Amino acid sequence: MDITGLGSAFDLAKGIIDRIWPNKNDPAYVAAQAQLVQAQTAGALKELDDSFQLLKAQADTNTAEAGKGVTFRDGAGWTCVAGFAVSLLKPLIEWGAQLSGHPVALPSIDTTTSTTMLTALLGLGGLHMYEKVKS
Repeated sequence: MDITGLGSAFDLAKGIIDRIWPNKNDPAYVAAQAQLVQAQTAGALKELDDSFQLLKAQADTNTAEAGKGVTFRDGAGWTCVAGFAVSLLKPLIEWGAQLSGHPVALPSIDTTTSTTMLTALLGLGGLHMYEKVKS
């Protein structure tokens, strides 16, 4: 994984070393090759460490955000669920009040907007859980 472009620089350095020391058995050639390999290894390890640090920072951010407390998309989902509960329980409440001799007429709740929002939230939650289970 060469995201810095150092691989081509190391290839160029290897070509220069090969031209300076055409004799592959020369101790100076062997030492130069060893230094080049050491530099390549250090560069590769640096790239891996940088990638690891970036992933670790993202994981720390995800952990911090996950531990905030309020769930179900910070209450938006619970608001939708409460609206649906009221709209579903409205006929039962009115029926029970009429049976008890105290008829009451509760206002209707328009759930078209909350239906769309709740469907989207549940879909995203389902996709998130699928991704977690799959990986």
